[in-house]
Amino acid sequence: MPPKPVSTVAVESMFVDELETYRAQRREKDYELIDVREPSEYAAGHIPGARLMPLSRLTNLLGELAPGKELLFYCATGGRSMAAALMAAESDLKPTRVVNLQGGYMAWDGKELVDYPKVRLLTDKASLADMLQEAMHLEKGAFRFYTLSSAQESAWAETAQKLVQWERRHAQAVYRLLEASTRQEPLPPFDALFEALPGTILEGGEPLEEVVKKLQGLPMSSCYAFAELALDIECQAYDLYRNAAAAAKDSAASEILRELAEQEKSHLSFIAKVFAACPPEDS
Repeated sequence: MPPKPVSTVAVESMFVDELETYRAQRREKDYELIDVREPSEYAAGHIPGARLMPLSRLTNLLGELAPGKELLFYCATGGRSMAAALMAAESDLKPTRVVNLQGGYMAWDGKELVDYPKVRLLTDKASLADMLQEAMHLEKGAFRFYTLSSAQESAWAETAQKLVQWERRHAQAVYRLLEASTRQEPLPPFDALFEALPGTILEGGEPLEEVVKKLQGLPMSSCYAFAELALDIECQAYDLYRNAAAAAKDSAASEILRELAEQEKSHLSFIAKVFAACPPEDS
């Protein structure tokens, strides 16, 4: 079966102070402004004209949109909307343009913004085996982060523990692909190899210690705050593998990296449901 083609629609970024100029230059039928927060957040305040499509239900709601439009997504600060934009860019809607509004509603409403992790692509490696070895290192970084998160007495400990299990399973999937790739020497057993990996960096290029500092700054009672941070991490992982697949010169490597991107999508979907489960006062 030939590999599924990767969408050529690139996700663009736009600051919210550019939104009014953008809207003034377009007819209303040519674009959709989509709020991917939860209903309680939308009810508390939203950008006028925005359509509510919570990220936790987005895969089911995308079919309600007309194809061929420009799609603009926003959330509270930009993390959830980036995940939504990436999903829409690869959907059957075939949008003419996909935009993530940086800063989200907090920027539009004049509130203080948080930092955004910068998405970085997978380093160009000499071989598929080298790519997969680096991927395992990045998965170990995420595994270590969620392990530290699950050890805290917090509203998100249970969610973090589930993500620990997901990251380990994903690392095992990468290991199996690495095992099947062309190598001169056999691999050590998964447990030994995974234990030996330092895991000091995450998929977005951020050092683990920097992401842990962000974790330590979160209120322990806010599952929303942790979900936003986790979504940033998984969104970067998805974008990392998706773009690496598009850039790969070897078709076999491209297919494998695309499969890893598909697996990351399931992480995004899981975290998206966390927002719906959080109590309204937590938003």
